[in-house]
Amino acid sequence: MKNIELIRIQAGELLCTLSYEKGGLSLYSLRDRKIKKNFLTQKRPLFTLTARAMDSDEQITVSSCEGWKSCAYQTVDGNTFVVLSGNDKIKDVTVLLCAHTVGNRIEWTTELISENKDYSLYSCDYPVISFDAKKDVWFLSPNGPGELWNGLDECRSCQDYPSYGASMQFMAFWNKAWNRGIYYGLHDPAPAYKKIWFEKKKHEKFFSACGKLPLTDIDLPANSQRLCGKCVWEIFDGNWYDAAQIYREFFLKNAVWKPETDEEGRKDSPDWMKQENHWWIVRMKDDEQYVDDVLAANADLEYNSPIHLYDWFVIPYDNDYPHYFPAKDAFHTGVKRLQENGVRVMPYINGRLWDTKDKGMEDFEWSAKAKPNCTKDRNGEPFIETYSSKEADGSLVRHSIMCPSTACWQEKVTELVSKLLNEVGVNAVYIDQIAAAAPKMCEDRTHSHRAGGGTWWVEGYNNLLDHVNRVRPEGSALTTECTADPFMKRMQGYLTWLWVHNRQVPAFVAIYAGYVSMFGRNYRYMPYDDDEGQRINIAQSFTFGEQLGWNAPDLYMQMKSKDFYKKCVHERAKIGSYFYNGRLLKTPEFEDDQPIIRTTRCKEAYGGIVEHSAVFSEQWERNDGERILLIVNACENEATVTYTSGLEDGVYTLSGDASGTLEIKNGNGKAVVPPFSIVYAKAK
Repeated sequence: MKNIELIRIQAGELLCTLSYEKGGLSLYSLRDRKIKKNFLTQKRPLFTLTARAMDSDEQITVSSCEGWKSCAYQTVDGNTFVVLSGNDKIKDVTVLLCAHTVGNRIEWTTELISENKDYSLYSCDYPVISFDAKKDVWFLSPNGPGELWNGLDECRSCQDYPSYGASMQFMAFWNKAWNRGIYYGLHDPAPAYKKIWFEKKKHEKFFSACGKLPLTDIDLPANSQRLCGKCVWEIFDGNWYDAAQIYREFFLKNAVWKPETDEEGRKDSPDWMKQENHWWIVRMKDDEQYVDDVLAANADLEYNSPIHLYDWFVIPYDNDYPHYFPAKDAFHTGVKRLQENGVRVMPYINGRLWDTKDKGMEDFEWSAKAKPNCTKDRNGEPFIETYSSKEADGSLVRHSIMCPSTACWQEKVTELVSKLLNEVGVNAVYIDQIAAAAPKMCEDRTHSHRAGGGTWWVEGYNNLLDHVNRVRPEGSALTTECTADPFMKRMQGYLTWLWVHNRQVPAFVAIYAGYVSMFGRNYRYMPYDDDEGQRINIAQSFTFGEQLGWNAPDLYMQMKSKDFYKKCVHERAKIGSYFYNGRLLKTPEFEDDQPIIRTTRCKEAYGGIVEHSAVFSEQWERNDGERILLIVNACENEATVTYTSGLEDGVYTLSGDASGTLEIKNGNGKAVVPPFSIVYAKAK
């Protein structure tokens, strides 16, 4: 029989047990001491560590649970120290884990000590959390606004933070039947580049998740270091919303990306940006037809919606970047016409790419200016990305990924934005990809950063954006693609176009409402005749508090549910202060008596499937303390809504498309709402 030594780490109601057997360390169990139940009942590895050979691209990976000859631990004043060493697969490397307990929380720190001259430490996991896979267990991933996975779902994801695939640095799981869960957060206030990983294999009975840190100084041997920030495990009552509030508390107290606010909301954002209700996406050609299209759509919508303008430059889209000027003649005259008609204009530029053939088929400035300042691998080769755009000879355009730490790129983006805002006079500039695309592990030592991962990518972009904001005139705004959180202090708006997946929850909104404007979904990911998919987009973005649209005028004019869409825009204009000067409260649990709304044609969703109940409901609280419950019926039939929890007891007065009252008693209550309706409920 094997000798197993158990290491118990108790943090209030959370009991984490590690086990050391010959060869390594495992996570042995996770127990809820309050309800005397186990979240995990089987051993799982606690981390993996990868190293790269100094003279080749060979990589080796070791697990916490195999190959370690020595494991020592000691508990002192609420800190448990565990030391692993003596692994022949990765010699002369020691891993020191510290578990600090405070309240119901374990705060993990990891230190790597290397004297190995043949390998560089390349990446390391923060402690991996695992839990038994059960139908009552749910998991929150930080993709987009937050996505739910059932404990029995087969899944695997490894997304870059910060990027579209990981908007935030936290995850959580909870047992719905127990109303108890564990939060997993990486509390790294000036954040380093990370990968957010989770997996549930088809035939396995456990679900695992962790953050993975690409390490620093990966071009050097013996690159000892500590993992950035703390890995926090905290037991909580509730569901994803309660986990999001733990991350929100970290954001409010520690995060460097927190914008300054006052009683009117975010201080550096113009009122029009905070209070906007709808956006068009427009691709212009060589004439002013785009102006006529926008003015006609605004007349039909009965709202002066601003436009997000693409293809205003002479060069082809995704080609010859970053040489956006000269602009098309119809850009200058069209902007003037639109603004004379009260329409604000926000043109597109890319904040990350430089075409390697940046003047048709010629290398114009790439070799001289861009190549020294783009991201590169260990061999000095630029990191290249291709999209669907093509050169004149039919080959794909090859884009180099610029290094945000370089003065060259910071000055180029600042120059472009300044010209658009101060010379052309547009109202905002959209700088593509900054909060969407993955960082690169640049190893060019001539740049002002250390090789590999670390905090430099976010610091570089925030320094770039600081320069841009210095030339931004009062009343204008900056926006970017997607919603990775560490750039929001210097970006007034985030484009939520990819919030079109299934089982979405507004975790990002629950943390950041009022701190950054969130606008638009990609309606073209669902065909114009996909009425069910469009209705999900409309109703969900309304209740999530997003600025509506990012719809094309031609698609809007063809939508079957155009009247419903139009109603949501106008109703949002009435209650927008809850969204930009308030916060999202806990999502109530409810059922309705109508069939679910379902599409199988969403190009971005897994399997094309997005489905939702016919009724959408969220509750918001304005900063003055006034609360509102939103009930949106997105189907063509009258719906009876039955609330089961999440609302305070009381009598709510219904207004909007319904009248009367909604009485909540012991968390339960019913309301009847008309077809395609928006109903407000306020407590008496």
